Amino acid sequence: MDIIITDHSENNLEEKYQNKLIFQNQFFSIMGEETKIPWLQFIPNKEFTTDYSTQLYQEIYKLAEFLKREGFGEHYNIAKIGNKLPYYHIHIVLRSQTDEAWPEPIWCKDNLTPSVNTIERLKTSVQNYFKKY
Repeated sequence: MDIIITDHSENNLEEKYQNKLIFQNQFFSIMGEETKIPWLQFIPNKEFTTDYSTQLYQEIYKLAEFLKREGFGEHYNIAKIGNKLPYYHIHIVLRSQTDEAWPEPIWCKDNLTPSVNTIERLKTSVQNYFKKY
């Protein structure tokens, strides 16, 4: 468990995570689930050090706050679970009381409604965030 993937090519990440690459920089990649509920995964690209983990988690929380302000959800959940995939990843899920899985955790609900629109909106917002910050 907690395997760090160093090959962050689009094909490799999309094959391993079965979702879409929406952003990448020198420190991590961000994948997005194609669901109506806004759901991202941060994928680190190197072994953790104190400085790297501090930077990574700061980015996760800042991005989550930004997406909340952009209207993607009333609040967010951040979790490192890794029960189904052995690869290290951190979830950001933006939730609202009207989403289809509320109040349950999204990974407990089968067949979430697919949405290409949500993933495209997330991709645009994430890319805009990293242009600004």
